[in-house]
Amino acid sequence: MRVPEIPEEIAPALRAGDPPAPAQVAARPLIRRSARVPRSRVRLADHDAASLAELLCKAGGTASAARAVAGKVVRHAFGAEPGAPAPAWDAPALAALGVGAWAHEALLALDPGLSLEIAEQAPSTDDTLRLVLRAHDGALIESVLIPGPARTTLCVSSQVGCARACAFCETGRLGLARQLAAGEIVDQVRIARALAAERGGAPLRNLVFMGMGEPFDNLGEVLKAIRLLTDPRAFRFAPSHVTVSTVGVADKIEPFFREARAEIAVSLNAPDDARRQAIMPVNARFPMAALKEALARSLPQGRRVLFEYVLFDGYNDAPEDADLLAAYVAGLRCRVNVIPCNPGPDPALRPPSAARLDAFVARLSGHGVTTLVRRPRGRDVGGACGQLAGIARLRPPSPA
Repeated sequence: MRVPEIPEEIAPALRAGDPPAPAQVAARPLIRRSARVPRSRVRLADHDAASLAELLCKAGGTASAARAVAGKVVRHAFGAEPGAPAPAWDAPALAALGVGAWAHEALLALDPGLSLEIAEQAPSTDDTLRLVLRAHDGALIESVLIPGPARTTLCVSSQVGCARACAFCETGRLGLARQLAAGEIVDQVRIARALAAERGGAPLRNLVFMGMGEPFDNLGEVLKAIRLLTDPRAFRFAPSHVTVSTVGVADKIEPFFREARAEIAVSLNAPDDARRQAIMPVNARFPMAALKEALARSLPQGRRVLFEYVLFDGYNDAPEDADLLAAYVAGLRCRVNVIPCNPGPDPALRPPSAARLDAFVARLSGHGVTTLVRRPRGRDVGGACGQLAGIARLRPPSPA
């Protein structure tokens, strides 16, 4: 299977200066409702087709009838192209779909509306768009819309904050506030698809879970969201265009590959345990050998792992470090993305010179390792991956 093309512009956790004053745009509804519903109701986007079928079985349907209705519902609610009229969500609409009255009460108890609203939009000089989204409990979630010539990419968040505390990550300074529900993950995509359609250009077809949070620490909700996003009756994202990034939570790698068809990216960032643990505390629990063993054991046949290696001047960028990195990835079908760092929370972690970057890449490539240099986009608005939520917490966003 072909490894997904991850755009060069998706950069790791790094902080830049304050962004310019963003435009204030209210989120528009993506599905029409006949009546206002309480925010406490479970949302339709919290369900994939399988969990919706389980709900309908509990409502009295047979397994086959529940599956059939679930398929009709996800197609109706989520299958329209961006910009199409919002589908109705009421008893007549369900009846028109051929959904029996036995399922109406359970379905209409679900809120089809968005769980998020746009609090801020910060456009970058390179056309990247950083979004600050507010949940109904006031939590702030950030995602980044990254236009490209062939397709647009969305950098998706999976948590509010992050518990992993990597030294170069602005989001990690927040700690973990809470997990995101599957619907809150999906709604980042719903909002971004509508914005991408309004802006014109390439359609949104690439999703990378490289925003706020460690996806493997919220794996159940992430997997449910991915199943809905890749459902051909709903959002129809190609599984090869959905990539989930992890700091290396080794005991979740096998369940991830068992349950998801999405691709994996592993944030490595050092060639040995001592240096990796100094900047990535996860390494204390899952050392590099354990991480590699989990990948080698669980990686499906024909699949590749994407390693992300952030380059810090004088820390992990020597030619000998390239040798160590090549030895580590040997035996794994992989690609290494080399990422010169941005200024981040630790001022001692600086980007290398162009000469040191080129020498590292040439040395690594010389070992036969497929290597790509990735450049950040959206840096001027705090939109590089890992910057997310840093600036937003320093100054509360204006009302939408």
